[in-house]
Amino acid sequence: MDIKLQIQFPIITTYPQQTNVISIASPHEEFYPWFHSNLIQLKCNNILNRLDLLIYPDNIQRVCPLLDYQVLTRKTLQNWFPDIVGFVMKCVDDELFFHATLNSYYISSYSKFYNQYHRFHEILIYGYNSELEVFYGADFFNYGKYEFHKIPFFEFEMAYKTIDLRNDGEFSLEHGSTNLNFHLSEIELLRFKPRSHFHKKEPYQLDVGNIIDLLGDYLQSSNTSRKYTVFENVSNGIYGFRIYDCLLDHTEGVYTGELKYMDIRSFHILYEHKKCMSLRFKYLSTNSKLSHLERYLERLGEIEKQSMVLSNLTLRYLVSLDKQIVKKISSGLKQMAAKEEAVLNEIYEDLSNMAL
Repeated sequence: MDIKLQIQFPIITTYPQQTNVISIASPHEEFYPWFHSNLIQLKCNNILNRLDLLIYPDNIQRVCPLLDYQVLTRKTLQNWFPDIVGFVMKCVDDELFFHATLNSYYISSYSKFYNQYHRFHEILIYGYNSELEVFYGADFFNYGKYEFHKIPFFEFEMAYKTIDLRNDGEFSLEHGSTNLNFHLSEIELLRFKPRSHFHKKEPYQLDVGNIIDLLGDYLQSSNTSRKYTVFENVSNGIYGFRIYDCLLDHTEGVYTGELKYMDIRSFHILYEHKKCMSLRFKYLSTNSKLSHLERYLERLGEIEKQSMVLSNLTLRYLVSLDKQIVKKISSGLKQMAAKEEAVLNEIYEDLSNMAL
């Protein structure tokens, strides 16, 4: 018999931890006021020019007020519940999603890594079938595609138990990492709650003031992490609109041969960010007090389409290695940046005047 928790394909797919959490929350209408009030800022890391779509703190499962969040260390879980398969089944029975890092080498759903390369990666378990002896898991199983797969109990157990044995600190662009410091090092148990788990225990309301604040950070390239030092130290990097400079430097390095790889993930994240912006202002425009925002939707939609074209061009380059494609990407980035800056400044001014 199948035992499955409610889950759906997430409205955006970025990096594993963020995507897994959003797949839990996406079926619930109560999630969207929080989602549209927060996922606005972009950051480009100083290492490898990799781009992250994030809020601060960027592990959203730890700050989203609509998630019941529990955490265990791997050592504690081993000492208390040595039967990992039985523990995960009991979590699902208690309507808790199991979120942890596994070794892809032992899981047949990872066609690129199975019995070939040891690689650590986060996975979300949302159900099981005790008769078939399988878990139901969500992750980017095949070449960057987020999917839902069956995982045999014996594969899951090997993939979980070998993490500590294989934690050798290795990292490669091609095969990923076997360094637990780069991944979710603890066990997270998650449950969606339509009311905030903080002291008011109320539904989260759309926060236009926060949208204005974060939109200002994005346009002014401000380091948003400075506002959250109560949680963690300032996180250095390139923020907001300056990420276009980061991406242009990256494409220039690929064009000249200084960089060996085109980071296609960066352009996918860029597309997901523009998709977020379109969805956000479409959502806001359904509010009677904000219906005038509808006039910006066509321009935001054009920017979203252009970002998808750029993302697809990076995939074409990956296959052909044609440097003329890199020139098209650079040109498209400059055009898109100018369009986005213009429309977002108008929206920012519009919303700011309303808030006065």
